[in-house]
Amino acid sequence: MADPTRRALAGWSLALTAAASGAARASDTRPQPYVWRNVKVGAGGFIPGIVFSRVERGLAYARSDMGGAYRFDAATGRWEPLMDDSPRSGDFGVESIAADPLDSNVVHAAVGVSRNDPGAMLRSNDRGRTWSRVEVPFRMGGNEDGRGLGERLAIDPNDNRILYFGSRHDGLQRSTDGGASWRKVDSFPLPGLGLPTGRETHGGLSFVVFDPRQDVPGRPTRTILVAVADPHDHALYRSDDAGRSWRAVPGGPRPELSAAKAEVDARGVLYLTCTLGIGPNGVTDGAVFRLDLDTDSWTDITPPRPSGGFMGVAVDHRQPGTLTVSTLNRWRPGDTLWRTTDDGRTWTSLREQAETDVSATPYLNWGNDKPDFGWWMAALALDPFDSDRLVYATGATIYETRDLSAADRDAPTHWTPWVEGIEQTAVITLVSPPVGPRLLTGFGDISGFAHEDLDPIPRSAVHHPRLRQHQSDRLRRRRPNRRGPQRNPARGRRVGGP
Repeated sequence: MADPTRRALAGWSLALTAAASGAARASDTRPQPYVWRNVKVGAGGFIPGIVFSRVERGLAYARSDMGGAYRFDAATGRWEPLMDDSPRSGDFGVESIAADPLDSNVVHAAVGVSRNDPGAMLRSNDRGRTWSRVEVPFRMGGNEDGRGLGERLAIDPNDNRILYFGSRHDGLQRSTDGGASWRKVDSFPLPGLGLPTGRETHGGLSFVVFDPRQDVPGRPTRTILVAVADPHDHALYRSDDAGRSWRAVPGGPRPELSAAKAEVDARGVLYLTCTLGIGPNGVTDGAVFRLDLDTDSWTDITPPRPSGGFMGVAVDHRQPGTLTVSTLNRWRPGDTLWRTTDDGRTWTSLREQAETDVSATPYLNWGNDKPDFGWWMAALALDPFDSDRLVYATGATIYETRDLSAADRDAPTHWTPWVEGIEQTAVITLVSPPVGPRLLTGFGDISGFAHEDLDPIPRSAVHHPRLRQHQSDRLRRRRPNRRGPQRNPARGRRVGGP
C-alpha cells in the first residue's frame, strides 16, 4: 500500500530555531514554540540531474545526491525542497526524477541513497507537495558512483501510465499503472549483475528514451532505447514493438565506454555522451556519438578532448543539429560546455568567453578573483520553451544563462547562480559563540562561514583554519580527487562534493 508523505518543515542543510512570532510577556516563563528555517548558504552540494517540464513553461525539477529533490516555482522565482520532512534518510538520495510529459502536476522519483537503503518509487499528483510511496525490491544508488547518469526513470510520452526504470543491479523495470506497481521486463536481454560484494557499484542501465516521432496519444510508444553503463559489447538496446522484444544496436562506442546520457530529436537522431568510468570521479576518457534511428548508423562527433569524458547533453528541439554537451573530469584546462549548430561537425567551447557573476553566492569565488567555470558537470538542460536558456550544475551550484545563442556570434555567454531555495550542504559542525558572529559553521566540501547575519548568504567562506583541503586548492592544481566523495561521520553515508 502506498502511503502519503507530506512536506512540512523546510531545512535540510542547516536550520536554527527562532522564537515564535509575538513577543512573550516578561512574566510569562512558559516555553515558547520553535520555528525552524534555513540559514542561507546558496546550494552547496552536487546536483546530478535537472529536468524541465515539456508541458509547462518555467517548471523544472532538480535532484541531489544527499539533499532530496527540488521544484522550481516560476511564480516565486525560487526552488522548493520536496523531501525535507521525510523521516527516511534514503529519500534524500534521488537516483532519478521524471516530470510527466502530459500532466504538469505529476512527477515521479526513484529514491535511495545507496544499495543499503530500501529502494522506493515516489509519485506525486501535486508537483511534489505530497508523495505516494511504493517500496521496490531493486536497490538505488542516489549517492553512489554513477549518480550523474540518466535519466534512468522515463515516462512514455504517449501513455503516461507506462514508466520504465533502468536499474543498477536488476535490469529493466516497468510499470503499467502509473507507478503503483513495478515488475522486471523479462524480455530485456540484460537481467542485471546483482548487488556487488565490494565497495564498487554497477552503472547498470543508465537511461531510457523514446522516439518522439511516434506521436499517437493513448497508444504506447513503439521505439524505446535503453543504454548500458557497465562494460558491454553494446551500448544501446532498442525495442520497436513497445517493449515486447529487444535487440542490440550494432556498432557505436567501444565496449569499455559507458553510455551516460542521451536525447532524441524530432528527426529521429539520438545524441549520446560516453565516459570511461561512470563518474563523477575517475573518468579518464569519453566520446559523443550521433545515431540515426532509421538506419542504425553511428557517427563519432566527439569534440576536442585533452582529457576526461562527456556526460551532459542538451538538444535544441527547435533547431535541428544544435546541441550542447558537458565535459567531465577534464581537469586541464578545466571542464567546459561544447556547443554545435551543425550536427557535431564543428564545436565551440563556452568556457573561455563565459562571464560569470556570483555576487549572489560569493563563496563560489573560492578565495580567487573569479569563479571557476565548473567541475562535476553532469547535469545539463535546455529550457524547451527558450533556446537561449541553458542550465548546468557543478559540484557546488547550478548556473544559468539567458543568452546561449551569443556563442554562435563568437560573443560571451553570461551566467549567474540559479539556486534560490536550494540548501543542501553537509553540516559537520556549528556553534553560536557568546561574542562575535552569530553563528560559525563548518561544512563538508565547502569549508565554512562566519554568519554575521542569518538571513543573507555570507559574503565569503572561511579559508583559515581549514576543516580539510579546500576546494580552491583542488581547482588550482586541476587534478581529480581520487578518494571520491567523502563520508559524513554524523550520518554514516557519503556526501556530494568535488
